[in-house]
Amino acid sequence: MNRSVWKIRFLRLVIRIQKLFRKNAVFMVLFFLFNYTTLAWSLVNADKIEVMIGYGFSLFLGVTFVTALLQIFRNPLLKNIMKIVLVVGSGIPFMIEFVAMYNYKALIGAGIVNSLLETNSREALEFCNMYFGAAEIIGVVFLIGLFAAIKKYKLISRLHFSRRVQRKIIFGILGVSLVYTVRMLVVYTDFFYSEPLLPMQRAYASAEVAYKNMEAYHTLTSKLNTDIAITENKSKIRNIVFILGESTNRNHMHLYGYNVPNTPNLDALKAKNELSVFTDCVSPHSTTIAVLSKLFTFCDYESDKDWYEYNNLIDVMNAAGYKTFWLSNQESSGVWGNVAQIYAEHSTKHEFTRIRDSREDYGIVDGELFPLVDRAVQEKADKNFYVIHLMGGHGLYYNRFPYSFSKFTKDDIKLNIPNEKKEVIAQYDNALYYNDYIVSGIIDKFRDDETIVIYVPDHSEAIYDETGGFTGHIEENPTRQMIEIPVIMWASDKFKANYPDKWAQIQAAVNKPYMTDDMIHTVLEIADIKTPEFDPTKSIIDEKFDATRKRIFGGKDYDAEIKTGKVQEE
Repeated sequence: MNRSVWKIRFLRLVIRIQKLFRKNAVFMVLFFLFNYTTLAWSLVNADKIEVMIGYGFSLFLGVTFVTALLQIFRNPLLKNIMKIVLVVGSGIPFMIEFVAMYNYKALIGAGIVNSLLETNSREALEFCNMYFGAAEIIGVVFLIGLFAAIKKYKLISRLHFSRRVQRKIIFGILGVSLVYTVRMLVVYTDFFYSEPLLPMQRAYASAEVAYKNMEAYHTLTSKLNTDIAITENKSKIRNIVFILGESTNRNHMHLYGYNVPNTPNLDALKAKNELSVFTDCVSPHSTTIAVLSKLFTFCDYESDKDWYEYNNLIDVMNAAGYKTFWLSNQESSGVWGNVAQIYAEHSTKHEFTRIRDSREDYGIVDGELFPLVDRAVQEKADKNFYVIHLMGGHGLYYNRFPYSFSKFTKDDIKLNIPNEKKEVIAQYDNALYYNDYIVSGIIDKFRDDETIVIYVPDHSEAIYDETGGFTGHIEENPTRQMIEIPVIMWASDKFKANYPDKWAQIQAAVNKPYMTDDMIHTVLEIADIKTPEFDPTKSIIDEKFDATRKRIFGGKDYDAEIKTGKVQEE
């Protein structure tokens, strides 16, 4: 075959490609934007500019390929129907995700889908009123008008370029797109294969997870014991505030003797004798869901029934006449959030800083809880029980504090370890420095009322301490760093004046050994509420408290095995 024949064939290919772009310009632009905008936005926020650019060119190549495939439909009507299906199918998830990015700085996830699936028409209207104002409506109308004008007046196809310039532009973009696609597949393989790239993919995957979350939640809810019996109710305390922390290692708090001054506010409260700082408390597990199944129920390691067969603290407080609040900066649904969601749903009022699933982490700092607390205080009743669920020291640590709280650096970490590990420790110390600000800030909001504040993290966190280069928490083969937690109580002047004996009981108990699977007994004793399950030997402030009770974690004795390090030696 001679050279002129190849030239003619190539020219026909060029003409066909030019025709493809000219006749399908609006479809290609819409399909590209719907599948590119939100992910590109998230990549810009994450400072992944190169990935954003590479994905754009790769997607352009993909859109071109899809458009070429549509040409196999010879029937124009069928071809247009397929285009509409693709545009609408990607446009609807795009619009949902665009709202999520605009309001939450997050791609669509199971948490958002969960909320949409469980939202009734009234809540949907409230959602729209909250997040769609005049600016959003004008923006939507403008975009619709713009695309309508492009379609009607064929603005793209009317761009006056010579055929030669058109060919250069088209093949230039296609050539660059091909190069970038190969580079992305080689250099950023995980980006292409580990996460869904298109809004419709994310919507489908999120819907699948959300459905499973809802199914699990409803299964647990149906099993939860809500048959509350109150045998004694002398409760009069106006405000009981339970701050539920997250992944907080007391050995990394200056309040407990750590050498980095990361708890200045709590230190000051202790110096003024306003705090009762419990020195020997451990969590029953090192994962949130396992802890929550015991922390707020009468279930402990000695129990012979599943946790949901026991009464829980929220329902008991409701039955005792308290208005209950669940205010959370954690996930609103998901495999780790279902237990917390049950407690939240059983509360008189519950509110989350963001709609998100367990697998999603947008780096929302705990300071965003303050407006929720302020609103709850405005809605208070005669007796109120607040649970305020923090993100605390949850990894990733650098997501847990704003830049203004970046106080400590690797130079402040006096350990003989590599600098990159010192950086991680410094980030964690900054997270606890911010946590100190949050906890003391919540205390200040209740200072002028009759209030007792109880601060208990779910579990602790290992930070390159005794773990051979490990950070985080696991249930298997635990170290003491994963379960040694701070427990702190603060009382207002009005509380101390009205309940001096109770405050004296609390102060006298600070050095007793305690595991927080029995925390419900302590809270009920503070509140002067008794149920058939209440056991004074499991309340740390009671004179009958059993300080000899073994603290068993995963079948291992904390004092004899975990604390001494014998578990790791084995």
